[in-house]
Amino acid sequence: MAEFRLPLLAALAGLAWLGTLWSLGLYTDPAVRSWRRLARLRGLEPRPLGEQLGERLPLLRRLQNAADLGRLLAQAGHHRSPGTWLLRTAAQAGVALTAMLLLDEASLLASGRLFPLLLAPALAAGVVVLAYARLQRQAAEHRQRLELAVTDALPHLAVLTHHHRLPPGEALLLLARCQADRTLQRLVVDAPAPSTAAALEALGPIFGVPAFSALATAVRRVTEHGLASSDVYVGLARTTYAARLARARVAAAQARTLIVIPMGLMIVPVLVLIGGPLVASLAGTFAP
Repeated sequence: MAEFRLPLLAALAGLAWLGTLWSLGLYTDPAVRSWRRLARLRGLEPRPLGEQLGERLPLLRRLQNAADLGRLLAQAGHHRSPGTWLLRTAAQAGVALTAMLLLDEASLLASGRLFPLLLAPALAAGVVVLAYARLQRQAAEHRQRLELAVTDALPHLAVLTHHHRLPPGEALLLLARCQADRTLQRLVVDAPAPSTAAALEALGPIFGVPAFSALATAVRRVTEHGLASSDVYVGLARTTYAARLARARVAAAQARTLIVIPMGLMIVPVLVLIGGPLVASLAGTFAP
């Protein structure tokens, strides 16, 4: 029975790996995955039980968002699938593990000593953690660029859509092409039906950019309720700029508080230069 234990464990590990790739949608066409995600957001098909529980449990929802590689990759602007990212990260961790084992073997042959047993697995796990942290950072930077690109386009959007000169989708695409940062242009070009408010509403939760949802609401007020585009988009621009100004003021206040620490540390060398000889002199004077 013992001789079948290792093949059985290998077979179970292989099945678990294939099941993980299947659940992540590696074998599903990207267009089908995009349609399913949009359909769930629009309520056209029932959502999984985990998403329904996430609406009731905020901690579970945060864990789901952190573990949703597809969403993180989309927010970071990557076009690769979660399975591809996992395979690439696993390959990098395997290279690090193999290199550490080779160094361990070289150390054994040279000095007869081995590195700590958990050092190689810890190095491989560190590679995975660093890759995930890098993906999180890229997603945050991409979200910030999209937020700034949408809010910067709002005043010009009011001008281009005044008196229905251009539809909102075409105006947004034109403004995205005029921006130095091509982040918004790549997203608007690839998005299905960018001129509809429904598409903008879908982009907001997927990419974690509230400006898309706010713009979708403004487009509905203009196209469905007949409000003046100049008033709606200019009002939205004023609101977003006021929020950005408030965040900038908070950051400036925090910077004034944090700058005290390096300024205080700059005084320490001066105190040492001035007080060092004095302390040495006093110590010599009162020494027995």
